[in-house]
Amino acid sequence: MATTKTVTKSWLEKYPKSFYDEPEPEDRVLQFPPLYRVIGILFEMYKDSPDVFATGGGFILYDETNGNRRVAPDFLIAFGVDAVYIRDSEMPNYLVWEIGKVPDFVMEVASESTAANDLGHKRELYERLGVQEYWRFDHKGGEYYGQPLAGERLVDGVYQPYEILADEDGSLRGYSELLNLVFHWDGQEFDALDPETGMTLHRITVAEARAQAAEVRIAEEEARAQIAEARAQAAAARADESEARERELLEEIARLRQQQS
Repeated sequence: MATTKTVTKSWLEKYPKSFYDEPEPEDRVLQFPPLYRVIGILFEMYKDSPDVFATGGGFILYDETNGNRRVAPDFLIAFGVDAVYIRDSEMPNYLVWEIGKVPDFVMEVASESTAANDLGHKRELYERLGVQEYWRFDHKGGEYYGQPLAGERLVDGVYQPYEILADEDGSLRGYSELLNLVFHWDGQEFDALDPETGMTLHRITVAEARAQAAEVRIAEEEARAQIAEARAQAAAARADESEARERELLEEIARLRQQQS
């Protein structure tokens, strides 16, 4: 796991969180639905992993001497880091020198105002920094990026494209070696599939929830059966006790009659 330091007070004083406040582009609202879809799926995978930091929004800062040298990915994942420390510290954004490494994975979601930067400067910067995988998703079917789905992996310091396959129904899919996931676009919505089962992560979650609910129902039924059995045993015990008491009374009455005769 990468080591971490303590965020220096001088850095926070020089570059407070307000330093990074920037106005949102006007078309950001159109980007929100697909962006939140991506963030929701990928963040859910790693939210409970203590050594994986995943987040949407914020900046990657890569020069300790200059807070202006930064880039804002739509979503990033870093493996082998102290995720608990990062979340709990006062660290503004993702400080590479503080965390000890650059993120391993970045995904950008297209918008008209950011597409050129995603394809040009950001791509070159991620490649230079050493981000292992860079993915792009264009919910407009390629209107902004030229293709709906694209992924690249770093090979000898240079990005090489992943193969994007087209299914018979026109949907696209590309395999992320780093995440061991198949990214999928059906022409309407982004998703991530389990490479072995082909199930979406959402459906896997639902299936697991249903299985857990079934286990709970079985446990409840077993508990009710045990309670009913205990009640039946108690009732039988009371009946036996009552019958024994009745025999004792009858025997006592018979004994008294014999004494009177």
